[in-house]
Amino acid sequence: MAVRQHIEELAKEGIEPPPMVPMYFSKPAWGLSLEREIQVQGPKTSGEIEFVLLVDQDEIYVGAGSDHTDRDLEKLDIAKSKLVCPSVIGKKFWSYREIKDHWDQIELRSWALGDGQKVLYQESTMATFLSPEALLEKVRAQGKLDLVDVPIFCGTSPLLTNGFVYADRFEAEIFDPVTERRITLGYNVNVIDWFKV
Repeated sequence: MAVRQHIEELAKEGIEPPPMVPMYFSKPAWGLSLEREIQVQGPKTSGEIEFVLLVDQDEIYVGAGSDHTDRDLEKLDIAKSKLVCPSVIGKKFWSYREIKDHWDQIELRSWALGDGQKVLYQESTMATFLSPEALLEKVRAQGKLDLVDVPIFCGTSPLLTNGFVYADRFEAEIFDPVTERRITLGYNVNVIDWFKV
């Protein structure tokens, strides 16, 4: 299972496994970004492809996001590690209704770019995740019943590399092989290094 693989990857990096799966983390609105450039505090941060759900009354929309995380801080406090970096969301979303009948075939992949190289970082299909309905039911069970306009990041795929890649740029896509449509996401990672330490 993809989730178990990701937890094992985190353990190899010295990051404690979450107390439950799925795990829920709140993030303030200022921690979300539609920008194509982000700033981070240290060199050990990385992105991860996730599908993002948006609920609008009776409709569910699916988009791409990256839960960019400070990996050093993650070893100490997972929730805080997700607050110090922005989570990036793509601007394009699909209606879940239009893709529901072939949901498990939809592909997710990401790439890490740096030092003149583009490395395939993650690759999986939606079949490795809970369905949007099951995820929304679990989120609502945690206490927030009205999810309208709340972006929900839905977990990530295992890495194809041997550990995290701290790249200068992160790119990702969600690809629908049935309709041959894709949602793309890409952003540059700029480390704030104005002062000598």
